[in-house]
Amino acid sequence: MPRNSSDTKALLLDHAEKMFAEGGVFAVTNRQITEAAGQKNESALNYHFGTRNELIIALLTRRSKDLDAIRAELLVDLGDKPTTRELVQLLVEVYASCLHTESGCDYLRIVDQLRGWMTDWEFVSSFEDDNVHEHLRYILGNLQKQTDSQRVLGMIMLMTALTASRAQLVSDNRQLPSSHEEYVEALTDMLTGVLLGPSS
Repeated sequence: MPRNSSDTKALLLDHAEKMFAEGGVFAVTNRQITEAAGQKNESALNYHFGTRNELIIALLTRRSKDLDAIRAELLVDLGDKPTTRELVQLLVEVYASCLHTESGCDYLRIVDQLRGWMTDWEFVSSFEDDNVHEHLRYILGNLQKQTDSQRVLGMIMLMTALTASRAQLVSDNRQLPSSHEEYVEALTDMLTGVLLGPSS
């Protein structure tokens, strides 16, 4: 059993992440999460997180901090004037790194579900929080300068949807159509095409 408040909070987040990924963010109830986490108090989630939305944000923020730290390291290697494809590949490599762990796959599947929870621009803004996504904001800002906002939106939506589909295959222990490296390259090519394809 957890010994303090932070242990309880982490335990609730762990169970919420797994249950949201498998049962659906909008189908799993707070009571189901607290029971799975062994909490007798049904209001434990409200006590630790406040609203349901704040619980979801806490789930995203927990992993996003680590992902943005990785982006920071990789950005150094790109220099001062990275190309569009280099920026997209960095985005894909970092995001797809979640496919290597069970909890990472859960995270990817949850993010994809949230496309139905927010408007398109709210969804993109959720990736741009000042305190959590400093380097992601830098990348998206550069991409918008090189292309336009609507294409960046489409690129993000496609990346999250396709990576969630692969995460589902991984979680189901199904055979993957390509290696991880091949997947990253193919997705990078596809998303770069979305950004740089000719206009009508």
